[in-house]
Amino acid sequence: MDGHEDEYDDTLIAFLELIWGEGFLSPGGPEAVRAIVGDIDLTDKLVLDIGCGIGGIDLMLGREFGARVIGLDIEADLVRRARARVERAGLGNRIDCRLTEPGPLPLEDASVDVVFGKDSWIHIADKEGFFAEVFRVLKPGGRLIAGDWTRSDKPYGRDMEYFFELEGLTYHMATLEEYGRRLDAAGFVDIVLEDITADYKVQAHRELADMNGPLKERMVAQLGAESHTHYVENWRQLCVVLDTGELRPGRFGARKPG
Repeated sequence: MDGHEDEYDDTLIAFLELIWGEGFLSPGGPEAVRAIVGDIDLTDKLVLDIGCGIGGIDLMLGREFGARVIGLDIEADLVRRARARVERAGLGNRIDCRLTEPGPLPLEDASVDVVFGKDSWIHIADKEGFFAEVFRVLKPGGRLIAGDWTRSDKPYGRDMEYFFELEGLTYHMATLEEYGRRLDAAGFVDIVLEDITADYKVQAHRELADMNGPLKERMVAQLGAESHTHYVENWRQLCVVLDTGELRPGRFGARKPG
């Protein structure tokens, strides 16, 4: 992880929760988390969620999958919201959300069973150093399971640049194949890569239709007309780069030998 400025403000958080569900800042809500976990038994496993956001995923990992969770994020307000959500749910004994700094992970060697990520590692520039750290903190035999927004193997075009401008977030994108190579170089085995662009294209177009239809009144009331207009244009451009294949959401998993 690298130097940063906080980028998720109140309006953006409120918008993303309207689109993706309370506690979630990335696509798919609970179903997307279930797809990443798959058939892995997390009961009483210690799961490290890197980029925990506002805690919705961590609650799910604790409640539905029975995991013990450490959530890390580099934005203080996100961690504050996550901690409050955990306390309201009465799960403070199972879920610990921590503010961290960019750089080495603040955990001991071989200390966690599973490392989880959901559309947050896109913000990390040093993928090589990051996966070396993930490998270090995993126990032998431990698993990495994640989803992230990846890119095509072609240079960014005008459509993608406009999408970045509308997003207003710092992205350090890689191809899904690059993720696979980085995992291999870090020492992982049993690497699995899955392109889910086709599925998310359908979802994103549906979300755009909702923003112009049943969600419009709520968005205008909560965010204001100007923000509604901005996010509709943002989502229109999201659909463009999904349709052209410049943006390619994916899932991936791997195992530390042992």
